[in-house]
Amino acid sequence: MLVASAACASPTLFAGPNRASFSAQGTIVENYGFEDLGTGFSSLGSVWTAHGVTYQTGDNLVVGTQTGYAPISNVFAYNFWSPVTATVEHNTSQFNMLGFDVGYLGAQSPLSINVTTNLGSFTLSNIVPSNASQAMNFFGFVAGQGEYFTGFQLTSANGSGSAPVIDNVTLGQEAAAVPEPASLALLGLGFAGMALSRRRRKA
Repeated sequence: MLVASAACASPTLFAGPNRASFSAQGTIVENYGFEDLGTGFSSLGSVWTAHGVTYQTGDNLVVGTQTGYAPISNVFAYNFWSPVTATVEHNTSQFNMLGFDVGYLGAQSPLSINVTTNLGSFTLSNIVPSNASQAMNFFGFVAGQGEYFTGFQLTSANGSGSAPVIDNVTLGQEAAAVPEPASLALLGLGFAGMALSRRRRKA
């Protein structure tokens, strides 16, 4: 359940096997899986920007498939376990679709996902993800009208010893709503009325 901390509607949640349903909501602009960083450990410094997201965790780290943790694919983590913190860049585009695969390394712990938009902050609590060496769990969010994502944070309830990790960070733009036939007819009548009004004024 999404819990909103602002007086506005929560984003729509797509979880579990619903990545295809999430992707069908619009156009995927970015889908980054950290695979270009090799199969070992990649230390990325305290602030690192890639594919529309700036990671501000403090000690950004990619854990590759050939490390002792052996995730099923390269994953992004905080080198000191928890949390993972990032902002979504919107200098050229405003993304109202945000998704990622979530798992953990180390000891299992409930996680929370907090997503922020230009209109509010929303938290998904008590997530029990899979061990990233075996599987990952998808979470996708589609914002409401006039809303776009500005950041996200994943936090382990148990702190040190349990690391939330992410993969396949996805940004997209929801397809514009197509007016229903009745709405189109009303819109056409409105334009016709405006044209008639203008003709009367000219007369």
